[in-house]
Amino acid sequence: MTDAKRGADDAPIIGIDLGMTSVIAAFVPGPGAPPKVIPGERGSSSLPAVVGFKQGKGPVVGKAAQDMLTTAPADTVTGVKRLLGRKSTSQAVRDLQARVGFRIVPDGEGVSIEVGGARLTPAEVAGLLLNQVRTFAEAHLGKPVKECVVAVPAYFNAQQKEAVKDAARRAKLEVVKIVHEPTAVALAYGYNKSGDSRILILDMGGIRLDVSVMEITGNVFDVVATGGDAYLGGANLDARITEWILAQIKKKFGKDLSKEAPLLMKVRTAAEQAKRELSRFKAVDLQIPLEVGQKGKKPQIGALRLPKDTVEKLAEDLVARVINLVNHVLEERGLTASDIDDIIFVGGGTRLPLLKSKVHEMFGKEPKATLPPEEVIALGAALLADSLRRGDTASSDMLKEPIGIALADGRFMRIIDKDSKLPITRRVMIPTTRDKQRVVEVDLFQGESDDLLNTEYLGTVVYEDIPEAKAGEAKIVVDLVLGMNRILVVTSPEDGREGEKFEIKTKEHESIRGGAPIEPALCVAKNEPTRPAEAAKR
Repeated sequence: MTDAKRGADDAPIIGIDLGMTSVIAAFVPGPGAPPKVIPGERGSSSLPAVVGFKQGKGPVVGKAAQDMLTTAPADTVTGVKRLLGRKSTSQAVRDLQARVGFRIVPDGEGVSIEVGGARLTPAEVAGLLLNQVRTFAEAHLGKPVKECVVAVPAYFNAQQKEAVKDAARRAKLEVVKIVHEPTAVALAYGYNKSGDSRILILDMGGIRLDVSVMEITGNVFDVVATGGDAYLGGANLDARITEWILAQIKKKFGKDLSKEAPLLMKVRTAAEQAKRELSRFKAVDLQIPLEVGQKGKKPQIGALRLPKDTVEKLAEDLVARVINLVNHVLEERGLTASDIDDIIFVGGGTRLPLLKSKVHEMFGKEPKATLPPEEVIALGAALLADSLRRGDTASSDMLKEPIGIALADGRFMRIIDKDSKLPITRRVMIPTTRDKQRVVEVDLFQGESDDLLNTEYLGTVVYEDIPEAKAGEAKIVVDLVLGMNRILVVTSPEDGREGEKFEIKTKEHESIRGGAPIEPALCVAKNEPTRPAEAAKR
């Protein structure tokens, strides 16, 4: 299937990396040109993913909101990406609530955020971030921006992706494509133009670590293994450097800056800057204000020297956690370090020299970081966005594993075969198995094995009020419709209900002129499923 050319020739489609701690947008300035990041506030390449609220005033976004984290934590939202599409019962919601100052409250099956005397959904908050990005893009490009490609983690399910689209709509943006972050990275590095390979992507942002193994065969990019640590990122080291600076200031100058919000904010900023500089230098000299500045009077300054060795000692156990996760991801897939052709660093947290040396020690090769690690996802998304704009993308999803139903004897009956091209529709007739049966439950699975216990349970669709008849005489007609959006819709022409929806695993194949990005999808049932083992016994 070939995607039609979208909009006018000069209508831009931007690529967006909606990150945990920052949002970055990029675009391709012209045919054959490399993608470029769109500058944001104060010329920065990124927008802090922070939104602040003040009663009686409008929301503030980015750096201004970031400055509120110390002074008004209850009215400042961070980590909203973690809440998109989440249920109120999610462990991720509970974990985030324990770490932030704002309130997260149940709202139906999902959650809302209470800040500044108002209640907003995560999509509304994320929409404020995307709206600011759109504003920056329009100012930079000098024309309206109405469409985008958004990169999301490979583990995002259907509800989370829909929440991203909802956030974009609130920012007056149409999401023409959602691309998985590992795919965007591979595209940015040009793997769509190289031979077959297996790569490991180590993505360490501000507050989360993700490790992905991707197998690339021709134009098919398939994430075959993933792992993550929800609260391991560059911010962990920032906090430790901040504590070190505070301790040194107290020891050397007798000043406790931890109780002075404006000064503490400056210490945190100094810690972040020092970490970045120490990726290039052996030491950095810090100038820390010891008192709040007053008009006409310069504040007292505390001078400190922070050696690189000190930071590496502070980071030793954090780096060990990264390496342990990499080993775990490889072991789960039955791989060793020698099976990996390339390692790619993504995210600002990977700039740490100690991490680079430990990864080199493990794999015997240098990790790739020739593109700015903070920007690479947005750059890859921009390449795909430009290809869609020019109509140079041919898309076809292939089913990663067959989809079928459970038989009465516990076997798996395939309905849609592996590697089927999407979109596809299959119809199946399901007979009753006993006399006067009024209810039929259709259990859906995806996998390679004939044994249901070795396949992945998708969910159950229940059909009721079947006319009484002898076993096998009454039949239910069921249609399985699998679209390009990777959503399986299960319907019956004899049933008036809206079809049950399930997200399934696919391998996405997108051929860009001169290259191609591909990505897989995850499988999550949209309804509340019963246990796989229980379904297998039916």
